Amino acid sequence: MKPYKCLVCILILFLAIAAPVYSDDSSTLHLMFTRGPQSLSYTKQFESAVPLPVMHQIINQFVQQLGTYRSVEGTSNPYKLVFEEGTVTATITVDGSGKVAGLYFTEVISSRLTLSEAVQKIIDLDAGTSVLIRKNGSVLFAHQADATLAVGSAFKLGILAAVCDAVEANRLQWSQSVALQAACKSLPTGILQDWPAGTQVTVETLAALMISQSDNTATDALLHLVGRGAVERYLPGCKPVLSTAEMFKLKNPDNSDLLLAYRAGSYAKRLEVIEQLENRELPEAGLFSGDPVALDVEWFVCARDLADLIEQVQVLDLMTINAGLATKQDWRRVAFKGGSEPGVLNLTSWLEDKAGNRYTVVVTVNNDQKPLDEKFIMETYQAILSLLVSR
Repeated sequence: MKPYKCLVCILILFLAIAAPVYSDDSSTLHLMFTRGPQSLSYTKQFESAVPLPVMHQIINQFVQQLGTYRSVEGTSNPYKLVFEEGTVTATITVDGSGKVAGLYFTEVISSRLTLSEAVQKIIDLDAGTSVLIRKNGSVLFAHQADATLAVGSAFKLGILAAVCDAVEANRLQWSQSVALQAACKSLPTGILQDWPAGTQVTVETLAALMISQSDNTATDALLHLVGRGAVERYLPGCKPVLSTAEMFKLKNPDNSDLLLAYRAGSYAKRLEVIEQLENRELPEAGLFSGDPVALDVEWFVCARDLADLIEQVQVLDLMTINAGLATKQDWRRVAFKGGSEPGVLNLTSWLEDKAGNRYTVVVTVNNDQKPLDEKFIMETYQAILSLLVSR
């Protein structure tokens, strides 16, 4: 649950340029990989952010990893770049004058990799790991699936399940408007921390922001509405379940006295500490840009519980707003929630393929000593999803 970072948009290379026009011509990508990036024209913003030597380096890395470039498949974004021993998903943005304005690559998939080998890459990491893959309710792979590991923002699935219960019991309505409270404002990710207190927001909007943008302020507002007890029913390893602001405040070095009391306290004592946090300050977001910080203060959920939760809430349309690390075009339906902070990464997806097969894929990795190689983990996760499509 890293401030200023949304797992939903984690890409190998991404440049967003104002008012782009999306190209439907694969020839630009083909030229890039046959004649070289120097054969194309780029906007000044792109050239400044990604100089030609960097473009050459990226292309060379793909060739080294996947062999000789073969072709481009597709008629619109995202395209599939086909290499001798694998594929890369690519999206390109071209402005009105034909200059490349944006480009990103995802799903670097080696054809030499099997599903078992991809899962083993996660298991072999120098970290605590948990993996669970289900197909139509049956387990394909399970590694430490009952181990409670820190999952960052993936705990928000438990809040969403509690909201669903409240709606079903008529204690809340999706269309119900609630006033945004100053006490619920947290650090990013999200946008609501910048909205004025008192702004009216519907329950459904709060839920959509919590899931699609991992909005921490929306999360805390929903937790306040349903209550800790309702969420703890779904997250037995999180007692008491912390709001995002409470978690951030406990990790604030200025609040070390309360952190010590929280660590040593019983459930009741921890609730007393949480009450005292109301008058304490949030830390600077930069605190979470380096090494792991107090990873014992987190949300601990096992892979099996996360799988059950996403299978329960995937029926909500708001769960499909962001596909996470899956390519939407490959699937009939995708639901996703992940979470991260330094030393913590969780990726949880529910997917239905075009034949009607349903997959649940949960990967959690923890290391309380050093940051994780998130790029490697996410590329491997994407490989797992791609290999499931072809099963």
